Amino acid sequence: MNKRILAGDIGGTKTLLQVVDVAGAGKDAINIVTEHRFDSQAYDRFDDVISEFLQQPWTNNGRHGIQAACIGVAGPVKGRLAKVTNLPWELNSDALAQQHGIAKIRLINDFQAVGYGIEMLDQNDILRLQEGDPPEHATRAVIGAGTGLGHGILIWQQDRYEVYSSEGGHASFAPTDDLQIELLQYLRTQHQNVSYELVCSGPGLENIYRFLQHKNQAENASEITAAEITAAEITRMALDEKVSVAQQALQMFVKIYGAQTGNLALTCLATGGVYVAGGIAPKILPALTQGDFINAFNDKSKMSDLLKAIPVSIVTNPHVGLLGTVGVAAYHL
Repeated sequence: MNKRILAGDIGGTKTLLQVVDVAGAGKDAINIVTEHRFDSQAYDRFDDVISEFLQQPWTNNGRHGIQAACIGVAGPVKGRLAKVTNLPWELNSDALAQQHGIAKIRLINDFQAVGYGIEMLDQNDILRLQEGDPPEHATRAVIGAGTGLGHGILIWQQDRYEVYSSEGGHASFAPTDDLQIELLQYLRTQHQNVSYELVCSGPGLENIYRFLQHKNQAENASEITAAEITAAEITRMALDEKVSVAQQALQMFVKIYGAQTGNLALTCLATGGVYVAGGIAPKILPALTQGDFINAFNDKSKMSDLLKAIPVSIVTNPHVGLLGTVGVAAYHL
């Protein structure tokens, strides 16, 4: 018997909502009924988003038939309540369930959702950067830069991986070379605490670019000013090899990303593998695969050999978080 599920993935930039019919376990058992992308910044509340979604024609005059929902939230979740870190949204699962006629709604951290989605991926959904030698059922980790910097930890329990959220993206940034020390000093003039999220996210790439322009006195800057430029534009210029400061910014970003991914692997001893998800990774694959990321990941002094034995993969499926929320909702049904 099919189960009809609402899956959601809330981020600071975009919100994805999907209704699926699930006939069994695994990605092949999921039939997508409808899917929609919303600009998160255009809405004052998540309730406005879900209301608009449930009023679309597919609902058959308001009868949506959804039996359960799971929403991944980019921010801390406390029981039935959640707050989005980079939006003024607050969610209450009980209130949402009552208002929209859905019997069961569960809120989880967005990188918990990514972690649960990992088990539903196939080989076409990942790109391996380092093969490693993982023990069976060993701890795994997920990390992903987008609007923010998400972390998650996967621990084997009985017959499946359970996923635990983390706010490690807000840990203090630790430079690994002289230029990164200068970056830290530059950002400390603007922020009381310089977290990894301030240098390893979309806004983080913009911060790095502005720092390099400031350092180089705009010597190699493009015609776009530092105040206007976006992470997408920096990435495009860097990959097209058109602007040297953009190339330098992306290279610095990749090294920081690799170093923090290695920090996460050491912190939770993720010998079962580390998965790099988030919106940015698939867009900068040429930069991630040329060596700086893995070199920074493995550059941990006495622990380098341990890290070289850990598989490192890029998640290229942009819907991994939605797959995870579908899996959680189906499991609880």
